[in-house]
Amino acid sequence: MKTPRRILAGICICLCSALPAQAGEPGAAGATFLKFASSPRAVGMGEAHAAAAEDAYSVYWNPAGLASLEHPQFAMTYNRSFEGVDHQYLSLAYPLRRGSVLDFNLTRLGMTEFQGYDAQGAKTGMIDSSDYAAGLAYSRALMKDRAERPTLSVGLNLKGVWERLDSVSAMTAAADAGAIAYYRPKPGSLSAVPDQEWRLGLSASNLGPGLKFDQARTPLPDTYRLGLAWRCRPGGDSLTLTADQVLSHDERFYAAMGAEYAVFDLLALRMGYRTGQDIGQGFRGGIGFKLKVIELDYAFAGYGELGQMHRVGLTVWLGRPAIAQLDKRMVRDVLQNGKKLLREGRVYDALLEFDKALQIDPGNQAALEYMREANEQLKR
Repeated sequence: MKTPRRILAGICICLCSALPAQAGEPGAAGATFLKFASSPRAVGMGEAHAAAAEDAYSVYWNPAGLASLEHPQFAMTYNRSFEGVDHQYLSLAYPLRRGSVLDFNLTRLGMTEFQGYDAQGAKTGMIDSSDYAAGLAYSRALMKDRAERPTLSVGLNLKGVWERLDSVSAMTAAADAGAIAYYRPKPGSLSAVPDQEWRLGLSASNLGPGLKFDQARTPLPDTYRLGLAWRCRPGGDSLTLTADQVLSHDERFYAAMGAEYAVFDLLALRMGYRTGQDIGQGFRGGIGFKLKVIELDYAFAGYGELGQMHRVGLTVWLGRPAIAQLDKRMVRDVLQNGKKLLREGRVYDALLEFDKALQIDPGNQAALEYMREANEQLKR
């Protein structure tokens, strides 16, 4: 079997060769509502999320990130944009088993009525517009490590796109696809930084034949992302750094970068930056609060004289993990994964596994004992 480093190198070559040589001219695509970014977390990190995707919002950034989910999860974003434009995005992800996740997602863009004009420039009446996209996604971990975590995941989202302007409408089909490779060095193999994880991600979004209004067909805003993410746990907290290169049909090439620092998995502080923004400086920022099974997120993006765009998101974990059925065999498997991580020196990850066992079987004595042992290692 290929080593993780060889896998990463091979995928990197494929990622670079898959990107188109140049982007199209600005304004050359239709269905631009598909480019309204979902996930306040991702926006707060500068919209650099091709490799960091790992929740129900993953479909937008990289469908392969869904394979990291172990709990059923519902996520929704509300974005109040400029000039009465509203954007909503929702996603419902359901793990069929560990490393195999199904997802339904819906995007809507609406706007207040505006004045219409005829070909001679004379006012007609007030007209309205609305856009929708509905998709079904599947992600799977093709390779896993000894702790049953993905080391190579792929994902695909098939969706229908519908646009309406007053009495005229058009429909088409589109697809999003992606892959993420993970590399987790053993303690001491790269540096003294504990519990590291590297990710390399590639995604292609909005691939399809385009929308046809009357006789004219406009292409979709196909977008290609190549991203790198690095995560570690300094002092028990979580630090994530991300960077993306992005090409789109109707935009110039731009780069994005971001950071997230999560304290005790309760409070997350985010900031980021993206280049190539026509209006404004491209700075992003945000914050997140996690309370048991609910996470609230907020992000802002500045657009110079136009002002700021604000996004609010809600994420809900639904029920038990896909692996967490009240079954002794599955409790045993989770504990075995935790013991492997503990032997490898990945104490924080081991604690997460023991906690999963306690979620399945509260009061499990073996899980409590391993958790005490892990805490003692942290004190040394």
